[in-house]
Amino acid sequence: MHDVQDLIFRSAAHWSAGTSLAVLALGLLYTLQGFRFARLLIPLLCAGGGLVAGGLLVGLFDLPPSAVFIPAALAGLFALLHFRRGLALASAFAGAALLSYLTSRIGVGPRAALAAAGGGLVCGYALIWVCRRSLPILVTIVPGAGLLVAGFVGITSFLAPSLGLTFIEWSARIPLLVPALMLMLCILGYSVQANAMQGDIETGGRPGVSDLETS
Repeated sequence: MHDVQDLIFRSAAHWSAGTSLAVLALGLLYTLQGFRFARLLIPLLCAGGGLVAGGLLVGLFDLPPSAVFIPAALAGLFALLHFRRGLALASAFAGAALLSYLTSRIGVGPRAALAAAGGGLVCGYALIWVCRRSLPILVTIVPGAGLLVAGFVGITSFLAPSLGLTFIEWSARIPLLVPALMLMLCILGYSVQANAMQGDIETGGRPGVSDLETS
């Protein structure tokens, strides 16, 4: 089973400064202002999840490589047209990715990671009935934290290669280093977004929150 984190970091180490800054900016948008731009960010997240699902289908059924874009396009379009259902789908993708990633970091086998992904898929989808109003925050801070870490690796590898290489090596040797960093970023993102959402409700603007009232 491939170490997805290591593959992403090794790839990020070769990004240009522009690509790294773009990833950092997108990560900041997801982490700190995700609920305000949920109409755009949730379809992007669904498209990313559909891309991963398409890759799995291509591998299982020996389909043409270009077929990976079909589930991505369908998932992104579905979320764009039906926001609430798209939010549930994005939550399912985020839950599956998060639990699969966490189990892989503690050294379990591929079957356990696959089972964790399935459990995360179900639990993530069920959150639409548990915490619907805060779900745009929960769904956006997770990929936002991941994008921030990847962007950090990219920009440090470009500006200070020794620092970027050291971080990559430490993250490989210390399995929970990156999850702990992501947890801190998620706590920061949730605090910022929750306070901003509460302020919007008090002033009557409620940008992003009103989107949940539509299907």
